Amino acid sequence: HRSLAYEMLHNAMIGPVGVGNPFFTAFLHGFRLSCVGGTLDLYDVSYFYGGVEEFVQSSETSVIKDLNDLSFEIKVDLEAVHLNELADVFAEAGPFFEGKIFEDIFNDFLEGTGAPCPQLLHAIRDRFNQQINLAEITSSTFRLKLLCWSTTGAPRIIQEGNPIRVILVEDSDPHYISSTTPNEEHDRYIGSGTCSFKTCTRSCRIPASFLIKLLCSSYDPLSECKDARTAIHHWLLVQMLDAIGCYTTI
Repeated sequence: HRSLAYEMLHNAMIGPVGVGNPFFTAFLHGFRLSCVGGTLDLYDVSYFYGGVEEFVQSSETSVIKDLNDLSFEIKVDLEAVHLNELADVFAEAGPFFEGKIFEDIFNDFLEGTGAPCPQLLHAIRDRFNQQINLAEITSSTFRLKLLCWSTTGAPRIIQEGNPIRVILVEDSDPHYISSTTPNEEHDRYIGSGTCSFKTCTRSCRIPASFLIKLLCSSYDPLSECKDARTAIHHWLLVQMLDAIGCYTTI
């Protein structure tokens, strides 16, 4: 009777064929809804804390669709003398920068699309992490994902934890780089405009001195890097692309 009960249920739901039948195997493969690469399927989702419903809800809220989806704050941590210098430089850098503050400049970058300097970017593209799909660079969310990826380790919203912090800092900021770093190396980082990304604290520290340098520089309007705005966008884009490395979660 026990054997018949199994056969009755099996035949009623599947039919008289065995589970090794190619048609059943194909159905089971489709039913599991495996992700690309086979890293996740429906069975794994069913074990997600809160079940399938919680998994779907978490997936929906982790997608970056526009600037409002990101939880981040922008802070300027400068001494009064450098804060005044930055305001003066903004006023003299051209019509676009007049009346602007750092938050405006950074948000302008995030809302931009495409490669500000395509040829310059193409020349260094081999050094970027291969998981980055540069074909999506024209997407309106590409730079938003880059910010999230470079500061949290994932190109999507992670609900837990503190918001992302973007901080404009002094050259002497104690958290910009390790205190044990030799002065010459520290100066090279500052001089090249290297931004400090730390996924453990979800932060990005941007050297104000390099931003001021770009704002004060002269540009050839016929070149790729035609003005200060383009130069800033290219700089920030490359910094985020460079920062995306080993400590990431896809």
